Amino acid sequence: MKAYRFIPVVLLFLAAVSCRHETSREEDAGISDQPAGQYSAPPWCDPSHPDGHLAYGHTLAAIPDKNAEESAEAVARVKRDTLNGIAVRQAGLLDVSFIYEQAEKREAEKPMEFPYSYISTDQYLGVNFDNDIFNNTDYYYTNGIRFDFISPLFASSPFAYPMLPGGKASVSFHGMSIVQNMYTPTNPDTGLVIAGDRPFAAYLYFGHFKTSLNGEANHRLYSEIIIGLMGPGSLGGFMQKQIHSIEPAGWQNQIQNDFVLNYTAELEKGLINNEILDFNVFARGQAGTLYDNAGAGARMRLGRFLPYFGSLPLAPFRSREHHGRQQWQYGIFGSFEARLVAYNATLQGGMFNKNSTYTLTAAQLNNFLIQASAGFFIAAGALGISYEQFYISPEFAGGKHFRWGRIRLSYCFGS
Repeated sequence: MKAYRFIPVVLLFLAAVSCRHETSREEDAGISDQPAGQYSAPPWCDPSHPDGHLAYGHTLAAIPDKNAEESAEAVARVKRDTLNGIAVRQAGLLDVSFIYEQAEKREAEKPMEFPYSYISTDQYLGVNFDNDIFNNTDYYYTNGIRFDFISPLFASSPFAYPMLPGGKASVSFHGMSIVQNMYTPTNPDTGLVIAGDRPFAAYLYFGHFKTSLNGEANHRLYSEIIIGLMGPGSLGGFMQKQIHSIEPAGWQNQIQNDFVLNYTAELEKGLINNEILDFNVFARGQAGTLYDNAGAGARMRLGRFLPYFGSLPLAPFRSREHHGRQQWQYGIFGSFEARLVAYNATLQGGMFNKNSTYTLTAAQLNNFLIQASAGFFIAAGALGISYEQFYISPEFAGGKHFRWGRIRLSYCFGS
């Protein structure tokens, strides 16, 4: 085992945790005294942190006019909603109370809105079904399924700690996932090992992910940590046998059981974002025992939709993220990514167990890949469906160009 492969994981973990703690404040932090007629926002606190019961924006309307001779100081207290001690935000205006510290003045309350960071209370269910049957093939990445559940409850999970901090004026969504993927050589119906072909491989993992959107800066931060198993214990061969009339014969040669721990980080920035067109660029990286790679690319979509950096693709009508916008969404989308690959356990085997019957060597791995996709989507209210077609250049020496399809169903049931 080569220990240096763990260095990116450790560095990403330490960086994420340190960023989170740098933003932590006490719950009563942010009470600020200013001269009459002036007010600067209190210190900001990341609401994802356990101490972040209060999270303040960086812009606030001026205090109501006061007579020049008055010297009383003012305090602004921001009332926040919490769920299990985590700051969240229900639909509606943020309540700000201006309190004049003079005996003859009574407390005055004035609701207003300003940019601040919070965790959405919207909840989502999503299912991805990937299969190469959409392209009339039955090899390489042959089948995959992913279940996502997004809820503010996951913000209090221990796995939320290594997630990237959302930053000021952002809305964050925490979710958990279950994923199973399966890979086969070009001829899965033979028990013989074909040298130079892709090995049989499968993995199953549980993941925690976080998406943070900033509508002011037009950027998105995504992070995910996964823990699972690859090999026979992932039940990939068993599942494929259930959905094939002719059982694949070569799963006894699959990559053997090994531990999976991986971290993904992605930053996306909007260049063109309006009511009908989004064009964004992104950079992403993965590090761990399953994949080690880094890539950059672009995404676009054209149609009628909610703001890309204001909400997830679906948002309930009464939620803060929806803002009463259209109930119908539809359009086309596409992406392009160039990727540098250092390690792929589905080709080279796991980092710990070296007893697999057949794997590819590092020299056989193609270190530069191109991946692209295109598809369409339609959503009515809280229910959405999309279809996406993927292409990836050969992943190893002598490999084939490959395509597969994905159907995604999403449902948002709100707070």
